[in-house]
Amino acid sequence: MLAMLDDVTKLYGRSCGLSNLTLDIPEGQVVGLLGLNGSGKSTLLKLLAGLLLPTRGRVSVLGAPPRRNRAKLVFLGETDAVYRWISPADAERLMTGLYPDFRPQRYRALLDSLQIPNRRAGAMSKGERARLRLAMALAREALLYIFDEPLGGIDLVSRERILQSIVGQWRADASIILSTHAVAEAEGLFERVVFLRRGVLVLDALAEELRERGESVKSTFLEVLG
Repeated sequence: MLAMLDDVTKLYGRSCGLSNLTLDIPEGQVVGLLGLNGSGKSTLLKLLAGLLLPTRGRVSVLGAPPRRNRAKLVFLGETDAVYRWISPADAERLMTGLYPDFRPQRYRALLDSLQIPNRRAGAMSKGERARLRLAMALAREALLYIFDEPLGGIDLVSRERILQSIVGQWRADASIILSTHAVAEAEGLFERVVFLRRGVLVLDALAEELRERGESVKSTFLEVLG
């Protein structure tokens, strides 16, 4: 098993971010993490990335606490956190120095396919910066890619390019867990969908099984969480 949450609860004071959640992430799976605002999606992703510790329960990546295996995972948060002075070439030098698994050739191919302009991030649009951050993330040879709302607040063209790049860079030995409100656009990417409501797991299903029953991920989202 690539990653696992075992009976995990995360409290923020008296507020509950996650409650008694158990979830397994095997190799080679694209998982859609879906829920309304405040459902616990970001909490779950940050626990997997080792950015938060559980109040109770156990979180593991490759059989160890996530902090011990950060070299094997990529976390791309929803915050537009990219230095405004950085250019695509600067980003390549930065990532090469920080991460031994960063692949410059793959990164340059992503710059081209995502149509990222050759200018500093401060002069880019929000969508262009989102695509630059994605190129930096996908150019790493990780085993677990954790994406928290990579499509939020950007234009439809950028969304399509981002989704195509995620599909294009997926490997059979790696897994992706993707949180998004853009359910309709991302639906074709998901092999499995996990629905949260107020920190509780309400449905964990294979997307193909939903389709065989004549349901879409979007219609299931509206039924389960609407």
